[in-house]
Amino acid sequence: MFSPNCPETTRHTVFRDWLRAHPEDRDRYAETKRRLAGGTDDIRAYTDAKNDVIDDIYRRAFAAGD
Repeated sequence: MFSPNCPETTRHTVFRDWLRAHPEDRDRYAETKRRLAGGTDDIRAYTDAKNDVIDDIYRRAFAAGD
């Protein structure tokens, strides 16, 4: 849980809104999660493996908001 003015709240909202507006990225993110979920019981490895996709989406979402 985050406080209302926490930067992390903004990041999560931007990510959520981007995925809602861009089905190709939503599908890419969902497919990445599905593929990785079956490959490990290590939550840290799972999270680390998603970072490339997440970072790419964040980069484009924040650039579009400028």
